Amino acid sequence: MSENISRIKIFHLFLLVGVLFFALSPAKAQEPFVTNARSHNLTAEEMAPLALTDSMYYHFDEWFARFAGEINRLKSAVPSLENRVELMKFHFNYAGLLGELCHTLAFTSKYQDKKITKEFLYHSRRVKDLAHDILDSASMTSDQEAQANLYLGAAEGYIGIFEYGQGNLITALINGFQADNHLEKALFLNPKLADAYFGLGMYRYGNSRLGGLGNLIMQGGKDLRLVGLNHIEHAILNGAAARPLALKTLAWFYISEQINPENRELPSDNPLSRKKTRQNAIGLLIDLENRYFKKPAPHSHFRGNKELAMMKALQFVLDKDYEKARNEFKKVLEICDHLQNRGFQINPQLVQSVEAGIEFCELMLLQVSTGQEKRSACFKVDAQVKFLNGGGSMVEYDSKKIRSELHAVFSEALEQMAKKLRCDPI
Repeated sequence: MSENISRIKIFHLFLLVGVLFFALSPAKAQEPFVTNARSHNLTAEEMAPLALTDSMYYHFDEWFARFAGEINRLKSAVPSLENRVELMKFHFNYAGLLGELCHTLAFTSKYQDKKITKEFLYHSRRVKDLAHDILDSASMTSDQEAQANLYLGAAEGYIGIFEYGQGNLITALINGFQADNHLEKALFLNPKLADAYFGLGMYRYGNSRLGGLGNLIMQGGKDLRLVGLNHIEHAILNGAAARPLALKTLAWFYISEQINPENRELPSDNPLSRKKTRQNAIGLLIDLENRYFKKPAPHSHFRGNKELAMMKALQFVLDKDYEKARNEFKKVLEICDHLQNRGFQINPQLVQSVEAGIEFCELMLLQVSTGQEKRSACFKVDAQVKFLNGGGSMVEYDSKKIRSELHAVFSEALEQMAKKLRCDPI
């Protein structure tokens, strides 16, 4: 029973990591390198959306090789401001793709590859260095200034999120404040930079959603959740290079808002009400599926997207459709197994957490007909309720606020199950 409780605990923690998108320490998988003609003679900006789209199908190594090749070429080329701008972008592409790979592998501060973490920070810091060099150049154009501010702010955002995950709050706040200023400056110089809206949207929403000291310092305690969500939607509608990531992020945020107690008394027509956020989450999940997964996949190794399946599973849990939730959790397990066979070193706790999600759903679907079955079911409910009421343990960079909200969802479901089974008071 203690093993089952541990698995349930891990399940809740991984749902939290997914909602917040705060796990950014990456690690590489081994997969065959395949030459892709699309990426020949393309700029960094042209390669970025192709690479991010391929990341939806867990196709990474080709793009790491392309980016590394372009970085080496530009480092050995004749120095020029134009080359520094392009080099900055390729370093950012590399860091961004590492960030996406980390979501695939479900790495946390307790489960990571130090060598790859160092690589992530190296590329992010090179972006900052190159951006500062460009901004210090007397010959830069207005467009180059806007680009430098965009990539500088985005890199600072990456580093800020990483430092937050490591528990370095002050360093995270400094980078976050700098990121906000530089992204706003980029939009002031060029309002058409859609990716800047995505960065600002994550910043505005994330600070407001977590609240606390960070939001007080960075945003004066203001609730800018809607501002952030609208910024991300603007980025999606205006063709941001990071659109695949923006769609996933916005879907997770709308799922998160459905468990936010601050929204409980809102009228149904309020954009943050349970009704509206549920509609938006489901719409985004459908959009993701139609946009990337309805047609035959561009890579034969693809067996499904576990992030989409996990989001659908959580939405079904919120809708109390536990049979569909269980099916989606099973899909996640199948995809994890396939990825592990391909050489992806996925955090084993993710697999355990999904197994716990399946157990939870099966408990919710349980039908009992004898006294012995009832006692067994009540014992399982009791064990899970006691764990949730005990608070569990917190992953270093997770929010206590969000964790308690997630626990409330499952506690309520378990309490209702206990009443249905007529279990003794817990």
